[in-house]
Amino acid sequence: MSLLAVAAPPAHAANKAVGGDSIAVASANGGDGGSVVLHIDPLATSGDSGAAVAQSSATNTGNTGAASSTSLSNPIATSGDSGSTGKTGDVHVNLSASNTAIKGKATVNADARSGDSGNSGSTGNASTVGVAVSAANSGATSASGAVSGDTGNAVNAVKVTAVGGDGGNAGNNVTAKSGKGGNAIIH
Repeated sequence: MSLLAVAAPPAHAANKAVGGDSIAVASANGGDGGSVVLHIDPLATSGDSGAAVAQSSATNTGNTGAASSTSLSNPIATSGDSGSTGKTGDVHVNLSASNTAIKGKATVNADARSGDSGNSGSTGNASTVGVAVSAANSGATSASGAVSGDTGNAVNAVKVTAVGGDGGNAGNNVTAKSGKGGNAIIH
């Protein structure tokens, strides 16, 4: 709230004489509203799943026969044949010997050798796997399994309303009084 008071002396004579203004200002404002602080910690928890129970039993009251089990595995792996080797080169030898003496000997020493043949190709790899499984049972067998139900969905819905505190009250009985106006002078 603001209050403004202005005072000036009246001027009703034939000659006007006006003095200076006199002004007073007063304020009575309320205090600020309170601050707002929020702390939100939402928590969502699904429901428990149902219990899971499994039970199995087997009873054999009569005499069981003998139980026998046999398992055999005879894997065989054979690689492919290798390729043929290349042929060796031909060998040609010309020999000659002469003997002019009576009962003489003629000896011929000759060495003939062909080139090497090429290598044969590699054989393919040979791989084998053998598996043998055997089971025998004399009497009764039993098996069981159990699965619990699904849990419910977990959902969080948070609605927040925040209101600040009220502002302080404004002052009352505010008075604004101006001082005397300036003197009026007539010339």
